[in-house]
Amino acid sequence: MSELNSNKKNYSTLIILVLIISLGYTGYLISNLNKENHQISKELSNLLLENNEMNQILINQEGLSSSKKENLKENLKLMLFSYDSLEKSNTMAVDSINQQREKIVKLLSKVDQLNSKSKKDWRKIFSLKKEAETLRGIMKGYIHTIDSLNTLNINLSNSLTEKTNTLTKVSKQNKEIKKKNNDLEKKVALGAVLQAGNITVSAIRIRNSGSQSETTRASKTNMVKACFSLIENKLSLSGDKNIYIRVIDPSQKTLQSSEPITIQSDSGNNIEVSSKRVVNYQNENMDVCIYHELIAEVQSGSFSVEIYNDGYIIGTSSFALR
Repeated sequence: MSELNSNKKNYSTLIILVLIISLGYTGYLISNLNKENHQISKELSNLLLENNEMNQILINQEGLSSSKKENLKENLKLMLFSYDSLEKSNTMAVDSINQQREKIVKLLSKVDQLNSKSKKDWRKIFSLKKEAETLRGIMKGYIHTIDSLNTLNINLSNSLTEKTNTLTKVSKQNKEIKKKNNDLEKKVALGAVLQAGNITVSAIRIRNSGSQSETTRASKTNMVKACFSLIENKLSLSGDKNIYIRVIDPSQKTLQSSEPITIQSDSGNNIEVSSKRVVNYQNENMDVCIYHELIAEVQSGSFSVEIYNDGYIIGTSSFALR
């Protein structure tokens, strides 16, 4: 009886072992079948995609004739020209643009190698057309980017022009202000120039005794005397002032001193004068006389006298000798 039970136990163990092995083998077969099914599904999808492409080719009839192939070539050449124009007009993405140009050149080479009448090349022509469309889309992106940059450049240029105009306007205003200041300085300088009034000029005869008397005869004249008043001027600087007289004879020559004196006028010209005197001016009316001693005889006729200070004529007068 115990032997029978032992045999039954061994038999059950054997059956379980067989079932386990069977289940394992069944799992292995199912796994392989799943892999094969996935591969078949993938191949089926590719076949369906290819079938759709072929249907598209047959529907559109694109690429079934030499004219369509030539159109593809012309489109590629036109696109190549467009890429060349992009390269010349913009340097922002030269490397990327050159890569796209190389792709177009390769596509043109492939198109030249195809036989549009051969059905086996239909798919290639269709594929090349899709690649060309992709390249065209990339080119449109470049054009959009370049247009955006050009717009930015135009805005920057307009801003720079506006700022330049503003600077020019400010510079012009500064020049006008500087000119006004210069004019004002000149007016102030002119306002500070001394003026001479109450001018009297006479010819002096010096006698052997040393006494002096006025004369109207040229042959008797030894000296010219000019007396005048320096008028009060609060704008002028006080202190020592160089006052000059210029005596001009009837022949328009300046009567010279034994030591010639030359000054510069307000216009920058050199002027010969006759005599000089230094006076201490304190911004009040001041009487001054300047004597010019003749170093040669003078001719009869009309003489004129000019009085100078700081290059400006501050008074004039005249006298005559017979």
